Amino acid sequence: MRAAWLLLPCLLLLVGCGVEKKAVASTGAARPTTATLHTLPDLHPPILRIDTPAKGTAPGYVMFAQKGGKDRPSGVVISDNHGRIVWFHEVPKGLEATDFRAQTYRGKPVLTWWQGTISKAGIGRGTYVVYDASYKQIATVKAAHGLDGDLHEFQLTPRGTAYISIYHEVPVDLRSVGGPKNGYAEDSVVQELAVDTGKVVFEWNSLDHVPLTESIQAHREPALHATKKRPLDYFHVNSIADGPGGTILVSGRNTSALYLLRRDGSIIWRLGGKRSDFGPAAAVKFRYQHNAHFHGPTTISLFDNGAIPKEEPYTRPLVLKIDPATKTAKIVKMFVHPKKLSSPFEGNLELLPDGGAFVGWGGIRKLTEFSPAGKVRFQMTLPYGDTYRGYRLPWTGNPGGTPLVAVDGDRVYASWNGKRGIGRWQVLAGADSDHLAVIASRPWGGLETTIGLETPPSAVAVRALDAAGRVIGRSAVWTG
Repeated sequence: MRAAWLLLPCLLLLVGCGVEKKAVASTGAARPTTATLHTLPDLHPPILRIDTPAKGTAPGYVMFAQKGGKDRPSGVVISDNHGRIVWFHEVPKGLEATDFRAQTYRGKPVLTWWQGTISKAGIGRGTYVVYDASYKQIATVKAAHGLDGDLHEFQLTPRGTAYISIYHEVPVDLRSVGGPKNGYAEDSVVQELAVDTGKVVFEWNSLDHVPLTESIQAHREPALHATKKRPLDYFHVNSIADGPGGTILVSGRNTSALYLLRRDGSIIWRLGGKRSDFGPAAAVKFRYQHNAHFHGPTTISLFDNGAIPKEEPYTRPLVLKIDPATKTAKIVKMFVHPKKLSSPFEGNLELLPDGGAFVGWGGIRKLTEFSPAGKVRFQMTLPYGDTYRGYRLPWTGNPGGTPLVAVDGDRVYASWNGKRGIGRWQVLAGADSDHLAVIASRPWGGLETTIGLETPPSAVAVRALDAAGRVIGRSAVWTG
């Protein structure tokens, strides 16, 4: 038994970015986790819970990808502060979605995400999707050189390119880390691709620049018995972003370090990990971090997990100040949850314009917004699965077209997926399509709004009004 416990931390290292475990069945009736829609029967949006009502939040919508798992739907979500969904897109059955957000492509706002399959080790195989402001797909990005795009990063740049992460199993001599001579390791690959053509602008392979000995997995499982079926994931790239002066910032979870790269692939400096170029050591300690970004030339934000194996008491979304000249660094801000949450995998930190922060807790299915003083001013809980990252971002999309209407007995259902600014719905009913009059009204209630009537209608349509009462759209007429 003691040997089994000693192996547990090593086995947990295999989690990577994690796969949801099935919950133990309870004796009580389970709460519904997805909504059933009459106007959009092919969609199964998550039912969101607000833990802390919004107060003084930054402008914009909440954006995240709802992971599903084997038996649950996965899709991308735009929500308001009340947990009401503005837009939902469900990915094909059997696929997962991650890293959903609004970005800018060629000067215009777009929606982006990754979709594909995820292994038990938390490694993805899939493609990257770009939608325009009318919710139409305008680009698909695939990894080059016959490789598969991983779930961890899809970062657009002002140059019309995108950074993506890739995991590639290769045969490697692992004797330097206690493994077999004929072992296997995951080579973490960074590619920068032109979105429109797929041309490779930059490529970097961790095994060419970072020795196996920098890994926290050296001389422990799975390095000791790594095989092609279970390769050593020694680096585990999980974020890629532009750095100052044309450099590139890369995060390696399984080295607990950040790497600043030149365009020739060489490493300018390491921050954290076994070979940090910055000190003092106590000021720059973080473990198994995600989502590192520059904010100006000397400020870096990151999501410090500190867990699996647990080396820190709780997760700390951090802001660091570095001095590249003196090679010193210090923590200047932390956004610690009042319940001292410890996220086992995934997660992100988004710094907001007013000095606050929006945090996706990864393996803990919560999204939290903090004030500049570090107080919780909003929190949402997902019904199942997890979300790799969560954001609060502005969005001005318009789906075009007209609203949808459905009728079931004396209930009318109205929706307009992706339409912003609906204040109320009106129900127009009558004996036929030529004799309709307003008979009911109800405030917009999210992706689909239900309006009850006294009697079932013969002919009915719905009309969307904005906050000023102006008509912004009308559905076709339902006549049964």
